[in-house]
Amino acid sequence: MKKKNIFKRSYLELTGCIHIHSEYSFDCKVKLSKIIKEAKKSELDFITINDHLNLDAKKDENFLEEKDLLVIIGMEINDPKNNNHYLVFNSDNIMKGKSAEEYVKYYKDCGAIGFAAHPIEKRASSIFRKYIWTNRMNNDFNGLEIWNYLSGWIGKMNPKLNGLFLVLFPSLFVKKPLRETLAYWDELNMQGKNKSAIGSIDAHTERMKKFGIKFKFLTHKSLFKTIHTNILLEEETPINDQSVLNAIKNGNSYIINYKMGNPYDFYAGIASAKGDSAVFGQEIELKDDLKFYFRLPKSSRVALYRNGRKISSKYNDKGAFKINRKGNYRLEITRFGYGWIYTNNVYVV
Repeated sequence: MKKKNIFKRSYLELTGCIHIHSEYSFDCKVKLSKIIKEAKKSELDFITINDHLNLDAKKDENFLEEKDLLVIIGMEINDPKNNNHYLVFNSDNIMKGKSAEEYVKYYKDCGAIGFAAHPIEKRASSIFRKYIWTNRMNNDFNGLEIWNYLSGWIGKMNPKLNGLFLVLFPSLFVKKPLRETLAYWDELNMQGKNKSAIGSIDAHTERMKKFGIKFKFLTHKSLFKTIHTNILLEEETPINDQSVLNAIKNGNSYIINYKMGNPYDFYAGIASAKGDSAVFGQEIELKDDLKFYFRLPKSSRVALYRNGRKISSKYNDKGAFKINRKGNYRLEITRFGYGWIYTNNVYVV
């Protein structure tokens, strides 16, 4: 956790990994105690556990006794065809065997927080199936994963051509979020729906056997060093499950690929000369002197997007873009051709 001063306002920045599976998922055998231990070693402030169709982690003694790391227990729901994966928080009702339209509506109506998981997927090989969001009009969720590490990795896997390289050097192949996913997110925001974006790791720990030797890869430990969702809390905000979930729901956050560098000196937001300002997920009224400011620890390619369309870019470690129209503004920051930072929108109204 870090304290950051942005436009003369103090924020607490927490870094976390979202969408983690534990021993209570049918396809993960890693104990929650080990996951918590590795998360603390990686200096994470929070993690979310989203096991498939269960909340058994809430009964785990390691979760109940943990004091230092904020562990938020949610779940992952899917339809009968195992599509429309949905990350749900703030509900104890596990809906099984229902359509996505039914459970998205139900969780919205009961006040839960929900995110569409890896809504758009690509595959280099037909060996691996896709787990997609089948109806894009079914969008009564709070937000969506714009970058899912495991989905991106599997999407590049072709065992006959690059299988071994992907296992040995996975992060070389996870370069950027899918442009189609970003376009879907932008489309929803252009409709005035103000959907937040999250980045996730979807950690299970994969296993394979080669030449009679069993080994693990894409472990929780290794994935904790990749895609984070960093949130901003007003300095006096208590740090707990609800404040973190609210920040994620409201888009007071940005997605960061730590393989490209630690964003220790990063801040960005829109401000006027008179002192009005807004950070990610917030609104600001259009004025003559608005600028979208940014500061980075390293010079990078910084692209400004308005309503999903790139309108300007700079290569620098700090700077500003003039804002003279209403719209949804966000940044995409890259280094060496790899995605580094993707901010949520600031809404100029």
